[in-house]
Amino acid sequence: MLALIAAALAWLGWMARAGLMGARMYQIEEYEGPRLLAWSRQRAWLAPNAIRAGAALALIIGLAGFAVPGNWRPLIPGGAWLAGSVVALVLWRSLPAKKPLVYTARMRRILGVALALGAVLAALLVAALLALPTPITLLGPAVILVASPLAVPSILIAANWLLRPVEARIQAGYVSRARAKYTRIAPLTIGIAGSYGKTSVKYILATLLRPAMETLPTPKSYNTLMGVTRTINENLEPRHKAFVVEMDAYGPGEIAAMCRLTPPTIAVVTSIGPQHLERFGAIERISDAIFELIAALPPGAPAVIYGGEPRSAALADRAAAAGYRALRYGMEDEGVGPLDIIAADIQVDARATRFTWRWPAEKLEQRVTIPLLGRHNILNVSAALAVLHLLGIPVDEAARDALRLEAAPHRLQPIHSPGGMTIIDDSYNANPVGVRNGLDALQQAPGRHKILVTPGMVELGAVEEEENRRYGEYAAKICDDVILVGARRTRPIAEGLRAGGLSDERIHVVETLDEVTATLGAIAGPGDVALFANDLPDTYAALK
Repeated sequence: MLALIAAALAWLGWMARAGLMGARMYQIEEYEGPRLLAWSRQRAWLAPNAIRAGAALALIIGLAGFAVPGNWRPLIPGGAWLAGSVVALVLWRSLPAKKPLVYTARMRRILGVALALGAVLAALLVAALLALPTPITLLGPAVILVASPLAVPSILIAANWLLRPVEARIQAGYVSRARAKYTRIAPLTIGIAGSYGKTSVKYILATLLRPAMETLPTPKSYNTLMGVTRTINENLEPRHKAFVVEMDAYGPGEIAAMCRLTPPTIAVVTSIGPQHLERFGAIERISDAIFELIAALPPGAPAVIYGGEPRSAALADRAAAAGYRALRYGMEDEGVGPLDIIAADIQVDARATRFTWRWPAEKLEQRVTIPLLGRHNILNVSAALAVLHLLGIPVDEAARDALRLEAAPHRLQPIHSPGGMTIIDDSYNANPVGVRNGLDALQQAPGRHKILVTPGMVELGAVEEEENRRYGEYAAKICDDVILVGARRTRPIAEGLRAGGLSDERIHVVETLDEVTATLGAIAGPGDVALFANDLPDTYAALK
């Protein structure tokens, strides 16, 4: 009995250590159980070296128990389970974390309930080993250890499910407090939605608005209902006259919920594409989710919508048919239909991007210079200038302010290394349009040797392989060398690179960031430019 209790405690120790890794992935996946289960299906999680070694030892001890005299045999299960659990606990190694587990109040509650569930399971296993027939109990510890990796995500999901009523009440309290504060302050609210480009538009718009009115943008990636709620509760103050809200969604109804909390006066839609297609299942559902922002506007209110691709142009038609003031922006000659706000006469060099911004119906024309990489930033600034004019802010003053714009963090952000190499940090762009824009910026950047570092794109559903293959073909036209992170995941990119004419010796496949650093040290030098495109979260890191 004592041996079984000691074994159960050692086993719980392993479960706790592995559980912290599982909890980190669960948090990254925003507590979506199916996605945690999908991550945990990889072989290296189901059968890690630590568990294989522990289960093998428990099996050997259990098999040896068949040769032990009958009066000693009841001690064998506890010894086998204890020995196997100690080996698993000693040998267990977690992945290095790019994003560590954040011990929020919610996570602490989940871990507490998960620990209690683990203790109950351990007690049931002890009872089973005491009650079952000897042949089963001798082999039982090995079976328990083999099944343990399956138990970890299941316990975390069960703990979260049990806490759902508690979390719902807590979140409702936060939202209620935020709604009261928002109503009291009543800032003018601009909502920004789209498959890509929305964060850059948010930063640009907030920067250009601030000289005219105190402006609060949602910080970082606070683009969910609870992220917006937290921004209001912690950051919104009476001095803020404008509130720029970035809105993202993984499913229908999420943007509508944010709009109920922060009713928009003006909407900006940057794009519609396959970002999060894996979760939505169909591009039409993505379009419907983004339209929730427009549907939340007052009747006849303006919606500034990108008109340069068919899906967003169709959304503009839908907005106009619903009675909203649909204003289409884009580059000259790229619009699917007529454009209201036009960027023309574009000039790009190593130091700046220049273009002419026109709104013919409003008799507006302004030459604009921006110190930002990438032609797509022309579109981002064009949308922001349109919003400023709608708010009565002179566009000529805003155009002067555009000279001090800075890149949004991790979005084509140039970083000059001490060794003379330039890094373009585009690690937060992970969609077909964004990665092409990054490659265009790499091509325009001054440098003798152009290098791409990427793990590819994810969450694109059925089109993921094809989009990554196209990415490789396009990169082959621009890059001298490409470093691919993750052999299995980047296989379509490698195929595209070869199809585009890049030789195998210029394609470097690595598995870790340390290998990226070593490879860059071997192939790059002063004056070279390296584009870091997309930094996948830990859930996409391959387990060893």
